Amino acid sequence: MLDEVESVKIITIVDNNTLSGELQSTWGLSFFVSVTGKDKLFNILMDTSGSVPVFFHNIDKLAIKPQNIDAIFISHRHGDHCGALPQVLQTIPKPVMVYVPSFRFFDTDYLQKLGGIEVVTDRATMLFPGVMSTGDVGGGLSEHSLIVNVKDKGLIIITGCSHPGVVNIIKKSCEVSEVSRVYGVMGGFHISGSEAKPVAKYLREIGVEMVSPAHCTGADAKEIIKQTLGKKYIANGSGLVITI
Repeated sequence: MLDEVESVKIITIVDNNTLSGELQSTWGLSFFVSVTGKDKLFNILMDTSGSVPVFFHNIDKLAIKPQNIDAIFISHRHGDHCGALPQVLQTIPKPVMVYVPSFRFFDTDYLQKLGGIEVVTDRATMLFPGVMSTGDVGGGLSEHSLIVNVKDKGLIIITGCSHPGVVNIIKKSCEVSEVSRVYGVMGGFHISGSEAKPVAKYLREIGVEMVSPAHCTGADAKEIIKQTLGKKYIANGSGLVITI
């Protein structure tokens, strides 16, 4: 069973929408995930978006320092999720693990020159006690999601684009973590319109306490999830801060 962490703080650095006039938005996604373990703080940058100017503008406004990034987690190989990776790596003054879901994801030698150490998580992989990758969920495009197991709460599942299907990702997360309780799900759900109805129903049935769809989740899909989950729905956008 996946270990527990004391708490997790998730900041949306970049999303298609923004919640603050000081922050910018663009088609893409990036999260800053700070995990508090029993005796250590571990900071993960999940995806970088594809816009270098927007990413760096937003981290400056959010007071996120690149030197505090302990690991980078790239959900899948699409430019709107990893396009700014080379520039981000150049600002981190130490070698940093870059977790990717498949082999030949990036040019390993090129990453090394930038200070990135590629770690392939085609199977479920531990990043830090209480934090793991689902491993490649499959479905045609190599993609993995980030799992955090919070003490007395359950799993927080953070998705990139959910190309394999958000329900499949949730089921895989429970399987590999050996934790059945899902507290919250956030990130890109890659659904629109009526596709959201079975997803919203499933989220309600498993008893999630927080759901925050972002990025590639259609506006109509967000509204369906909001109507189904009520107060458990949290609007996402650049600048959102969730602490659990």
